[in-house]
Amino acid sequence: MDGATKIAGATIFVGLCLLFWPFVADDAYIVGRYAQNAAAGNGLVYNIGEQVSALTSPLHALLETGLALLGLDPVTSYRVIAPILVLLAWLTAIRATELRGPALAVFTSVSLLSPFVALWTVGGLETAMLTCLSTLFISQIALIVRMGAAKGRDFVRLGTLAALMFLTRYDSVLVTGPILLAILVEEYRRPSLWIGVAIFFAMVSGWLIFSFLYYGDIFPTSFYVKLAVGGRGSLDSIATLLNFAFLSGLLFMVFLARPRPFEALAPLSKTILRGAVVSLAMFLIYASVASGQHMMFGYRLFVPYLMGSGLVLSLALSRPSLMLVAVVAGYQAAMILVVNFLGINPAPLTNLPLLREAYVEYEFVTPATYGQFMEMLRSDAEDIAEHWRQTGFEGKPHIYLRTGGTGFWLPDFYVYESLVSYRHGCVEPVTRMIGASHYVQQLGISVTGKMAENLGRARPDVGNEPLLFATTIDWMGPKVTGYLFGTAPTPLDFGSRVNSGCVDLSPPTSGG
Repeated sequence: MDGATKIAGATIFVGLCLLFWPFVADDAYIVGRYAQNAAAGNGLVYNIGEQVSALTSPLHALLETGLALLGLDPVTSYRVIAPILVLLAWLTAIRATELRGPALAVFTSVSLLSPFVALWTVGGLETAMLTCLSTLFISQIALIVRMGAAKGRDFVRLGTLAALMFLTRYDSVLVTGPILLAILVEEYRRPSLWIGVAIFFAMVSGWLIFSFLYYGDIFPTSFYVKLAVGGRGSLDSIATLLNFAFLSGLLFMVFLARPRPFEALAPLSKTILRGAVVSLAMFLIYASVASGQHMMFGYRLFVPYLMGSGLVLSLALSRPSLMLVAVVAGYQAAMILVVNFLGINPAPLTNLPLLREAYVEYEFVTPATYGQFMEMLRSDAEDIAEHWRQTGFEGKPHIYLRTGGTGFWLPDFYVYESLVSYRHGCVEPVTRMIGASHYVQQLGISVTGKMAENLGRARPDVGNEPLLFATTIDWMGPKVTGYLFGTAPTPLDFGSRVNSGCVDLSPPTSGG
């Protein structure tokens, strides 16, 4: 039975990945452009000559750089590898914890059959990598808690996995940090533990030092744009958190879990569980601010930890029945239909009175529609490149994009975009970026409406000319995307580091 469960689970998961293959996040191609430039010897940068990091996941960028060095399309090849990473983590967790019978079937259903896991596995971002690493980390912790003791090699594994998780997403330290500190307090006398600590700090500090020296900052620009100085209100994130707890099925499993009595556990196990409680609290606090930010749709912040959470809860089930397996699998089948036919970010709890004001990004956009949108952007890039060639203008063309991933298909263009163009010292950057661009993207699906078009048409060299390459897409209603073209943009110097300002290079005008 267990073999059949594994085969069925893996087969359905691969089928879901194929079903959702049209979906790939725009930001995946931002990473792809970094990888292409690095592989070409231009440095790990988006715009050549500007050492600015918009990389949420350094490890993801380095992996894609390696793929680009092999002559592969870094985004597509990574999307092919990603399901393998998730399946390997799933199988390793089963083997390590010796999960059997209905508990195995429940774990498989809540993880591999989740449409959100499959969606973000092929979504092109770091989510699949973090899913793999976090599942391995959590399964190792679960094994230590069960045994009540840790071997020397366990500390080395945990230190290495935690470091790789950090390099995949900085915020993973909220999950790993308290647990590792708890282990350190309990086991500090063991030399092998300090080897794990040394590995962790060597890997993490290596990247942070490089990032500070190369980019001038240890944080990616998304930290400042979405959290430190900008971003959406906490109500959006609280609504996202509550909806995920409901839709993922984890909340249901919590009520069914029957873990061993705390008093019966070994001292190390008790210490780890105390650390895990702190980890959970810290992550939930963070999620109440971060999970509803732009590009976190489809419960992207939570998905990497869904498989690990499902593993822990499945291990805590007391004699799970085949009826429970049928209920969980049936529920996931319903969720697959919802995501595929209704939208990638379902949020039913926003109909509750206290959550009605929450903004839900792309709630009724299906994976197929998102795929059509990305195909439109690729086609737009080809049309823009050809348009520029036909103008006969010399020099480097500049474009303002709301979708930074479009720059992947415009490698010879200088791109202005909110993440790659963020500078600490630049005031009113959007107005300046639009004024400095030959092409201005008017993105119909954006919550900013016609802001870019209105600012662009205020330029005397643009005026009321119709949008170039205008395309209407059904995105929760008809939305038009097109491009303005101006022949005389105002030169603008953003500087080569995030600590730079932006300098208007237009010739001075005489006046009173």
